[in-house]
Amino acid sequence: MQISLGSVLLLIALLLTSTFFTVISTSSAEEYTYYGAIPGPIRYKAPVRELHGAIDPTAGWRLESEANSSLITIIAFEDNTDVKVYTLPDNTLESETTLNAMEKHFVELPNGTIFKVVTNKLASVMLLDTGMPNETTFEGPVPATYYISTDGSYIGKEFIFIASQGLSGTPYRILALEDSKVTVYKEDGSTHTSFGLKANEYKDLALSAFKGYKIVSTGNIIIQTSGLGWATEHSFFIPAVEGGFVGKTFYTASTETEDWDPVEDCGFRISSLEDAKVKVWNVEFKRLIKEITVKGGIGATVYPKAEEIMIESNKPVTVAFIHNGSIARSYSWSYGSGVAFLGVRPNEETAFFVPTNSTVYIYIFAYEDARVTIDDVEMTLKADEYFVTNVPGFHKIHADKNVVVEIMHWPLFPPGQGITGFGVIIPCIQTINVTPNVKPVPLVTGGFPMTYVIAGVVVAVVAVVGGFIAMKRRGKR
Repeated sequence: MQISLGSVLLLIALLLTSTFFTVISTSSAEEYTYYGAIPGPIRYKAPVRELHGAIDPTAGWRLESEANSSLITIIAFEDNTDVKVYTLPDNTLESETTLNAMEKHFVELPNGTIFKVVTNKLASVMLLDTGMPNETTFEGPVPATYYISTDGSYIGKEFIFIASQGLSGTPYRILALEDSKVTVYKEDGSTHTSFGLKANEYKDLALSAFKGYKIVSTGNIIIQTSGLGWATEHSFFIPAVEGGFVGKTFYTASTETEDWDPVEDCGFRISSLEDAKVKVWNVEFKRLIKEITVKGGIGATVYPKAEEIMIESNKPVTVAFIHNGSIARSYSWSYGSGVAFLGVRPNEETAFFVPTNSTVYIYIFAYEDARVTIDDVEMTLKADEYFVTNVPGFHKIHADKNVVVEIMHWPLFPPGQGITGFGVIIPCIQTINVTPNVKPVPLVTGGFPMTYVIAGVVVAVVAVVGGFIAMKRRGKR
């Protein structure tokens, strides 16, 4: 059978057209992935005998609480968001739904589960130490975490998330990097509150547990919950203003003088691959608290006494609040633990620190085939594969693709202790390398903090007035 030239050309055209549309269709089908692991022992042991601000470890420990599962919370940024929750390594589909903007979805999974959440549009995904909520659930754990904006960065002008907190307190801190008008909307669309913030100002809020919120700002903001100021014991990593977790500028809630125990083994850990000059600032009073040199490959810990701090470095560093896990404390006893996430961007060697007096698990997740080097040991992670290690202390990691590191830890003592009260936002692995479009406003301009200038003027005025009064009194004698 003979085929005409015209038929051949038509067949080629059809094939090319078919291929073209297939490529377009494939490239337009976006996928966003969130990896995580649920701790194995979710339990809490407390001392049997407490003694007026101390404990008697020889009296033993009692099991005070224990759970068999944790909760994954998901809220959509946009309409028609398809959500699928899988367990790994078998990629078993556990839950599937489609959400409209501000709609929520909850999935409960057992202890020790490795999972991934896949969406076709960006969403907010959180891991919480709690069970399935209902209409009468009014409180949850306070997450030790930063929230992700609707463009995938930890800095932005619009945030949507599910809240979790106790019946009291104001754990949600909104910090403005630029002059901002901020409006907080409830999940029903009504306004919860609205306020203005100058650059480097912040405001603390209370929100209702398991309700959805949208926060919209005219300028770039950061949203954090940590419990700091209420003596938190949960470790967390601090994202850099430049994007990712390696950078030169960091903001975080800290704690005032009375909340830093001189015996308790916790503080802000600064890790660097090379020697770095670091300044720690009190954001509220625009005052330099401390200036230190951080040794490359070793790191340093600081204990800044302020409600909010800014950390500045002349070299790239990573920063985390770390509780090492020791029970030692001047009064009563300590319980240090945490579930925290760290994003590693392509070809950006990242230093980080893991608690040393704790049971530790470090998970490294890859979305696509990636060459990963951790502490000079090179490996290949295939898509949806993960690597687990439990070595505490200083680490460095490098990858040629976006990878996510999850760190969980709980105290070594007492034996059989577990983790409780955790909560953390899970980063989207595809947006780890998103760079926010923001330039922080310096705390200090012209060499002196404005508060110092004002204080100097006040002192001068008081001195002049005091001298004038003294002269008047001498004149009356």
